[in-house]
Amino acid sequence: ADGKGLSIWDKFAHTPEKITDDDNGDIACNSYYKIDEDINSLKTLRVKNYRFSLSWPRIMPDGTNRKINEAGLNYYHRLLDALLAANITPQVTLYHWDLPQALQDVGGWENETIVDRFRDYADVVFNNLGSKVKFWITINEPYIVALHGYGHGIFAPGLNDNPGIAPYVAGHNLIKAHAEAWHVYNDKYRASQGGIIGITINSDWAEPRNPYKQEDVDAAMRVVQ
Repeated sequence: ADGKGLSIWDKFAHTPEKITDDDNGDIACNSYYKIDEDINSLKTLRVKNYRFSLSWPRIMPDGTNRKINEAGLNYYHRLLDALLAANITPQVTLYHWDLPQALQDVGGWENETIVDRFRDYADVVFNNLGSKVKFWITINEPYIVALHGYGHGIFAPGLNDNPGIAPYVAGHNLIKAHAEAWHVYNDKYRASQGGIIGITINSDWAEPRNPYKQEDVDAAMRVVQ
């Protein structure tokens, strides 16, 4: 809609047998058209904080700053204005997995140039939306992006042909991209916008199959480590 570019999840969800029942995210919760309804629901629930993610290809259709999609930015302005008017604090994630497909076509998170592309994206977002946001998250669960996207292949972009190397390369670039976005905010925007910025890290836990069996206890500890 309105000039949004394709993301890797758009393509992945339309790949046969990748998603249960061949469902896709073309419409999903349809929040692009339901700002008023969503805000009313949040107010009814007495929500005080609302975390949502931006779509990189909605703002930059090909993943670069060659073209900024003003319609995409305007959507986020309307959403942020509505949240603030309802006294709901927005918590905004820059990247929750929907990489522009155009960047995946040149290697995605395995291509080191993505670090600069992510920095450029973060810069555009902070410059345009930063006056309305005080709580930023750079990347949601980089471990999942790297391992499931580039190792197991069960998440977009669905690659599993180089599991011994690709997740580590992708993970390295994800960490560097986070650092670049952090420094852009810290150096250019923090003084005037007064927000904070971090990253979302997922964690897992494991229990021994038999807690009285030392080899099971050791196996569970290895998983956690």
